[in-house]
Amino acid sequence: MVAASHAPVSQVMTSYPGELLHMDTVGPTWVASVGGKWYMLVVVDDFSRFSWVFFMEFKDEAFGFVRDLVLRLRNESHKAMRAIRSDNGGEFGNSRFENFCRDLGLEHQVSSPYTPPQNGVVECKNCTLIEKARTMLDEHRTPRRFWAEAVNTACYIANRIFLRAFLGKTSYELRFGRQPSVKHLRAFGCGCFVLKKAGHMYKFESRCLDGIFLGYASSSWAFRVWILEAKQVVETCEVSFAETMPCTTSTFELLGDDEEGTPIFKDEEGADDVGDAGATAPAAAPAPSATSSDDEGGPLPTASSSLPRQQAQA
Repeated sequence: MVAASHAPVSQVMTSYPGELLHMDTVGPTWVASVGGKWYMLVVVDDFSRFSWVFFMEFKDEAFGFVRDLVLRLRNESHKAMRAIRSDNGGEFGNSRFENFCRDLGLEHQVSSPYTPPQNGVVECKNCTLIEKARTMLDEHRTPRRFWAEAVNTACYIANRIFLRAFLGKTSYELRFGRQPSVKHLRAFGCGCFVLKKAGHMYKFESRCLDGIFLGYASSSWAFRVWILEAKQVVETCEVSFAETMPCTTSTFELLGDDEEGTPIFKDEEGADDVGDAGATAPAAAPAPSATSSDDEGGPLPTASSSLPRQQAQA
């Protein structure tokens, strides 16, 4: 006896964006994110393969994210959402979720137990995001507790570069009808410098704060940066980048990282479930709860620049 065959995940079963959403949760992770998250929810639009990722402390938070996303997508499009596809996990297979789908007239398609290929679109997206995030963390030896920031950035970039071969367009273009801008993209985990703003600073006091680039803000045109001295994430558009500047031993001491080499997701080890006076830094930003992957309605951050390595180290 052999396992049943399944249609390839490249097969598209819909005719417009938002008709069918695939979703799945991943976690818990071995390492909590810097914002205290242990799980992530991944949602993929079947037609465009446009993706969203949400980060959660507890798995039962998934319903709130799904509800908000579905309602927002219904308001954005004049075409009807038809169905949601998921596995039969407890975060989806409950009365609250079923009642929500019934009230909106959505068909809830559930994959058979122990049959991931039936939910293969989002399962493949999970693997893609995790692999990309792991690579980005390794590139600049960024501590593992920034895994959520890495996954968030991986999703943001994938929406702008992933090409639907049969249509010759990116996921972003299929969703919004125009090509995305990529000129603001920077190397995840690279060194950067954030403008220090204050009412009063000494004449020879440094005008910048050392940081590590962690991605893109979800609700504003800004970059997310970990400020080394303050040990917090801020969102700002006034950043200078040193993309070739590697992290040093002193950088890791400031980060307080003691988890280098620790796997993030359980499947990495074969487990079953992947499942100065007057000077102030920019205000701390919350941990990412959703990927910054939606419509680009404002101008790009223009106060940012890239610094040569020699200048950055001067």
